[in-house]
Amino acid sequence: MPDTHRYWNSRQRRCRLICLSIGLLLGGCETLKPGNGPQSGTKVAKTERHAFIVSGDPQYLAEKSMEPKKLDPFSEEANSRFIKIINQFPETKIPEKMGGGSVSKDILGMIVTGDLIDSADKSGGPYPAMQEFEWARFLKDYGLKGGDGKIHYPVYELHGNHDGPQGDTFIIEEIIRRTPRRPQISNISPNGLHYSWDWGPLHLVNLGMFAGKGEKRREGHHYAPRSSLEFLKNDLKQCVGDSGNPVILSFHLHPFGPEYDWPKEDLDAFWAILSNYNVVALFHGHTHGSPPSRNRWDGKKFGGKLEDGLDIFNPDDSGAAKIDKRNPGKGVGINHGFLYVEFLDHPGAKPDQLVIRSYATRDNWATHDWHSSWTRDLQNKDL
Repeated sequence: MPDTHRYWNSRQRRCRLICLSIGLLLGGCETLKPGNGPQSGTKVAKTERHAFIVSGDPQYLAEKSMEPKKLDPFSEEANSRFIKIINQFPETKIPEKMGGGSVSKDILGMIVTGDLIDSADKSGGPYPAMQEFEWARFLKDYGLKGGDGKIHYPVYELHGNHDGPQGDTFIIEEIIRRTPRRPQISNISPNGLHYSWDWGPLHLVNLGMFAGKGEKRREGHHYAPRSSLEFLKNDLKQCVGDSGNPVILSFHLHPFGPEYDWPKEDLDAFWAILSNYNVVALFHGHTHGSPPSRNRWDGKKFGGKLEDGLDIFNPDDSGAAKIDKRNPGKGVGINHGFLYVEFLDHPGAKPDQLVIRSYATRDNWATHDWHSSWTRDLQNKDL
């Protein structure tokens, strides 16, 4: 059954700041401009639906060869089927028990929470050639702006550990090269790796591996944060400020994992920053948990049954399947999923809503269906 949760935070009870100066820039961030929201004095007559997809870990895997010519057959099957499903997704019927209606015909884009390919965390032997093959296939399938690849929507990817645990592979350089050309980008980090954009009143930020301070990994930890925490702090200050606009953050690692993945001091600093803003959801990859799931965080502890806290969503992986080495005729990692997200911008006194629904498979996308739904009432920015 859908899980409806009404969560209010006193810090979030702020009116939205409507900028009257069109084209105003705050430290490189474009605030409100024509098309971003209602003009002063304009009455919003109906609910505006801002819909997008969150997926993770396609993890394209090439055959193990010095000159790969094809993907692992189960990786090929999973990713090809997923793209077909995604492209046919608009106007798909939604079950009544999950709110009814249908998927928006105007999907704004797709966030991909890392591990785009499988082999960039390995070196030597066949792996450099496999990395090149896997990345070429990702580009061919996903494209960038929608329609320049097989996927019909703009793509907003970030990197995971399989793309380069220290954030220094050619995959990282490719993401940096792609970012300025993404639709609606409003801010990019000094190192070019992290970025933010707006969909209607929503402010979205992609933070790479995880939110942490400094460029390099800390002693005793696995991954480099590439100064994502510094970017987040400045981005929210400049692009959101006191507006009260809803914020969504995406990254690869789950924050409730072992400390060697996400250092505690970085996690504490992350909470200190986001608790000052109207952050309505966090999305991560990495864990491949099937079906997609929701956790919750109150700054001290994590748990799916916490009454209050910030919602953290795992979209599952979309294509990280491969041959079972013990049984080559079968595949492993064939359970997949993704999330369909709607921000409902209601007029008048009715609370705005964030509605997140999961879609999943247990047979490498041969069959698939809706799974779960979560609805959260939000502060109405028009009050």
